[in-house]
Amino acid sequence: MDNKKTTVFLAILLAILIALMFLRAHGISLWSVKSSQNNKLQQAEVENIENSAAEKNTGEFDIVAGSDNTVVSDEIVPPKEEPKPKPVPEEPKPEPAEDKPKPEPAADKPKPAPTADKPKPEPVQKPKAVPQQETPKADLPKPAVQMPKKEKITMPVFKNKSGFEPFFVYSDMGAKENNYKPYGFTGNLQALSINQGYKVNPRFGKTCIKVTYDPSRGKVGWSGLYWTEPANNWGDKGPGSNLTGAERVSFWARGEKGGETISNFLMGGISGKQYEDSDSRAIGPIELSEEWKQYYINLEGADLTNIIGGFCLTITKDKNPDGAVFYLDHIVYE
Repeated sequence: MDNKKTTVFLAILLAILIALMFLRAHGISLWSVKSSQNNKLQQAEVENIENSAAEKNTGEFDIVAGSDNTVVSDEIVPPKEEPKPKPVPEEPKPEPAEDKPKPEPAADKPKPAPTADKPKPEPVQKPKAVPQQETPKADLPKPAVQMPKKEKITMPVFKNKSGFEPFFVYSDMGAKENNYKPYGFTGNLQALSINQGYKVNPRFGKTCIKVTYDPSRGKVGWSGLYWTEPANNWGDKGPGSNLTGAERVSFWARGEKGGETISNFLMGGISGKQYEDSDSRAIGPIELSEEWKQYYINLEGADLTNIIGGFCLTITKDKNPDGAVFYLDHIVYE
């Protein structure tokens, strides 16, 4: 009996499979026949149940073949219908571009009617320039005073016949070649002051010497200043320098206002102590101008074996009653 049920069941499945393959080959949707298939299955199950109920009366087992020994109840539960998926609409295929009717060419637009000639605007006349009145020369502002450009000055080169090398008393502030020290004040000591690093309008280099004479600061009517070696040496601090071969002492000088009178510019002359100057030479009196001027002390025939006082100046009250300011630069034996 079981073999017969199995055969019937397999035959039904085979028929279903053949029907599905047939429908698929002819492009028929499965959903359209699903409901009829479900009805057939229900009828088959009802017949199987009726057959099993009839067999119970014969005393045989109530197990349906092919159900894996699952007990079948008397109630028939219809299978739930699965929701049908909505068919996806097919996208319309674009028609070939050649079949589309070509748009007819637009009719020629009517040309605008010619407008009447517009009157040309009259040219704008520029106002005539008003002649400027000449400003009197007296009313014109005076231009700012421009400082004259400092000309490039080269140091003079003196050719000494004996080959004597230049020996500087003063070249520039703090220069290594400087010799002698300006600390030998004489006469009215308070009347003279000296600035060795004055930077305004030097003759050479960056600095010059500024000397200020104020006769009102003392009772003595004259003042002097010696450059000595060593400093403040009056013959009691050792000998001076041997400058044999030098032919002159050269220096530059100018006054603050012009008219300043220097009684003497000299070298040597210190005496009365253990060491004395071997000779002396001087020039003066000299009236200075506002411009730099070069002066010389001639040393021809002078004994220069021992020079303590390398350079000196003297100034008096009677020649400069209101005092004097003057400048010195580039003092050198050559």
